[in-house]
Amino acid sequence: MKLLLSVMAACWMALSEPMPSDLDVTAHYQTAEGHSFSQGQRTRIDDILAQSAAYIARDFPAYSGDITVQVVPIVRPIVDKLGGVTGRADRPGGIVIEVSTTFDGGMSGAIEAGLLRTATHEMHHLVRGWTIEDNKFGPGIAIATANEGLAEIYSERIAGPANSYSVLDDATFTAWAEEILALPVHASYGDWMFSHPDGREAIGYRVGAELVRRAMANSGLSIIEITERSPQEIWELAGFTWLE
Repeated sequence: MKLLLSVMAACWMALSEPMPSDLDVTAHYQTAEGHSFSQGQRTRIDDILAQSAAYIARDFPAYSGDITVQVVPIVRPIVDKLGGVTGRADRPGGIVIEVSTTFDGGMSGAIEAGLLRTATHEMHHLVRGWTIEDNKFGPGIAIATANEGLAEIYSERIAGPANSYSVLDDATFTAWAEEILALPVHASYGDWMFSHPDGREAIGYRVGAELVRRAMANSGLSIIEITERSPQEIWELAGFTWLE
């Protein structure tokens, strides 16, 4: 089903008024793990995807092109503490949204709790060019940290803060950030962005969110304006020295 989207008014106000823009979003629904989406759930997902894309159209009017969304049920209880929905930006114009079947309230509960945040996060990656295929950026956890931090803060401004992890205190943030900057370029993505062997979780995501908050505070740039900056600039605006 194609959703023709126009710029919509919203409670989070951009610093400048965007030109009117339409985005064409197509959602494809899959059956997996013995679960399928009901018609009511599909309609609700369509509505939230439309809302998400309207934010993108308003805040980043230069972005254009079709967006294809693969929506998949998953049985992965670890996702439940992240709001019941996860995703990835597979390629330019294409994202995957995965909805937990084990979330409190089932898939309908997950859709309400986590879809807006995840959809705006992944669509921000499309704007940024931070996609698995045809990635505009090179390798490195420092790059991933900055790009994921941008998407985290953008989605937070729209859908509210995530409840999954506490904000890092100053000493921990600084120590983890310096660890990331000192990593070799091909350090394990899984270790540093998801689950580290020492027991820490989501190091890159947590550092990235605080990194962007500090870069914005130091520079006075909005999340929309700072999205245009390079990972190196974001690190430096947050007060760190980028190590080549």
